[in-house]
Amino acid sequence: MKTKPLSNYGASVGVEAYDIDWDCQEEIIELGKLCASQCIVFVNQNIPVKKINEVMIAWGDPSMALIHEAIISKKVHGRHWREIFLNVGYPNKEIDENMPKYASIISYKKSKKNRPLGFFQNGELNWHSDQCAFDDGQRIIGLQSLSGTENSQTQFLCTHDAYESLSSQMQSMVKELIVKHKWVDNFMAPGLNSLQNVTLRYNMIPMDGMETRLYSETASGLPGMKIPSHSFDGFVGMSRAESDRIMDEIKKVTYKEKYIYTQNWQDGQIVFMDQEITLHKRPTNIQDGDQRTMARSIFYVNKIFNSQKSQRLTHIRYKGDFYSVDDFIDLVDKDRKRIFEEWNNKGKLGISESSHEFKHLKK
Repeated sequence: MKTKPLSNYGASVGVEAYDIDWDCQEEIIELGKLCASQCIVFVNQNIPVKKINEVMIAWGDPSMALIHEAIISKKVHGRHWREIFLNVGYPNKEIDENMPKYASIISYKKSKKNRPLGFFQNGELNWHSDQCAFDDGQRIIGLQSLSGTENSQTQFLCTHDAYESLSSQMQSMVKELIVKHKWVDNFMAPGLNSLQNVTLRYNMIPMDGMETRLYSETASGLPGMKIPSHSFDGFVGMSRAESDRIMDEIKKVTYKEKYIYTQNWQDGQIVFMDQEITLHKRPTNIQDGDQRTMARSIFYVNKIFNSQKSQRLTHIRYKGDFYSVDDFIDLVDKDRKRIFEEWNNKGKLGISESSHEFKHLKK
């Protein structure tokens, strides 16, 4: 395996990897370590999605959004979860019967029943990282262009250089700040329909009031920031005005053109990206009938690193308290049931909410 700098990119982390021997276990492990430490790794080799899954499972355990996993495993169940259950079942077989278990599809394509077959169906996607309201171990996304991807783009931004550019005083402050999260409908993904929007919400911020550290680092120890680009609701123990002032200062040094890598896709290409200190966005506005189809695989790196940031989360911070994974899932389930019952009671009273996520269900 060889590496070279990414083209048209000025940050200190991020490389292109090439001449990879996909059957050499040593190179596979080295590629995983490279992805964890370089945060953005472009590979211009057309490899089957199944092989990418086999490669990434050598790095760590597969990752699925906590609440999505609870829904699919039926740890949470009931009529209040039914529509999301159908939407997160990853009906990959309708697009490609050979699609592996640990890959999800990003596509506009629909089933015969007019149900989206992939996530992030249409529109643009603003800056984000996966499961942004969870302080989790480092996860790597393998994003692969399958078909119809020419003339589309994805952009990537690692926050390491921005963090290093801060004064020592500001770095110390960043290490102490705790972010409060709040979901805002259609902010991250303004083009999604109501069902995909709420499905995304239970990936990102299942409960308003979740909290994470602003400072983070990769499993290899590379420092940076986990910026809540679409869910920021202030810092714990600080006024909203002061929180906004500090966050604006951080964004000013982060969202610089020299730190942004733009991938102009051609079918078969892959970008591996970190999810702890790295953001990504889709500036391409996917419209009805677009044939752009991507595959996305997400894995931890706990098999090749033995650090705190390589381990899966065991607790979730919510409104100043720490909850076990099971207790937090129970909390989300009760809240979801409350929302459903309130909607159902309004329906019985003749109150219309035509844009609500439950509108697909018959009362």
